[in-house]
Amino acid sequence: MDINTRGGQIRYNYWPYGMTKRKRVKRPHGELITELNDQIALLIHACNSFDNGLEPIGKHIALSLRLLLHHHGQSQALLQQLGLRSKRFMDTAHDLNPRNLLTDCPLTVMRMGAGSDRYLALCQAGGGPLGERWLQFDKWWNSNVIKDNNGRFFCRRDLTLNVANTDGGGHVDPTLDEAYLDLSRNNSLGWIIQKGDVQEPFPPPVMACIRQIAHEVLNTLKKKGGQQVIVDYAI
Repeated sequence: MDINTRGGQIRYNYWPYGMTKRKRVKRPHGELITELNDQIALLIHACNSFDNGLEPIGKHIALSLRLLLHHHGQSQALLQQLGLRSKRFMDTAHDLNPRNLLTDCPLTVMRMGAGSDRYLALCQAGGGPLGERWLQFDKWWNSNVIKDNNGRFFCRRDLTLNVANTDGGGHVDPTLDEAYLDLSRNNSLGWIIQKGDVQEPFPPPVMACIRQIAHEVLNTLKKKGGQQVIVDYAI
């Protein structure tokens, strides 16, 4: 146990039973590269499983994306540690059209018919109509990629962290962000499937978006990662 008296208050920092605080040693650069290549291989495997029909593995894809990208407080993004978040990232969504009065989800396309109504990631559908562009990381991570029927917006960071932090990626929280809950459960994009006399809500787009974000990250690392970064990904 440590006693911290900063700010005039006593705080007790407890360590696991039978353990004392131990010195931490910085990882060598080569080990970080090895870890990155391991994480890329795991991410590609998860994406392949997703494409083969295992949609729930999108939760693990989100967790991998958080590990690679999220840098805040004690969460040290692996790409930040390697200086790779300073690269430009592939963007396949482009900017939301402010004149579009409908809901929007440009990381995906809607597939309808043959009993398989669902959202597909653009990469699963052969690509998007606007092609790609390359953005600085902060703009790519924080630009809106979904607008719902209540005028609420979601960026790549919102989608990734909601899934990874609270919705089955790394944790299953007893509560969810209301806007994310509506997007992922309550059809806040508003699209309906007509089956005879029955109307059904269109399935949610969240996991397809996560899959497309992974596609962008993998292609970014393939092009910008350097010779030591191995990305055996061809979609």
